[in-house]
Amino acid sequence: MDKVLVALGVGFVFWCIGDAIVRIIRTSKGSGGGKRLEQKVLDLESDLANVEQDLEDAKERIVVLEKIVTDERRDLRRQIDDLAN
Repeated sequence: MDKVLVALGVGFVFWCIGDAIVRIIRTSKGSGGGKRLEQKVLDLESDLANVEQDLEDAKERIVVLEKIVTDERRDLRRQIDDLAN
């Protein structure tokens, strides 16, 4: 469960940083930033979307791993296999 909280915290930090960068660039764009800044904003938004997707994927993997680790039947099967050896 701690890993999930850490993953959520890291994701939140990335989101905050990305959001701040996007806001700064959008503000600059309003003061004559031009097409170059507009492209940077689009690139940053794309990168942020990728980071958000990676975070979602990581959360799903953590949930699966926690289920595997805490699965009592799996543990019992492992213990039986150990006794057989």
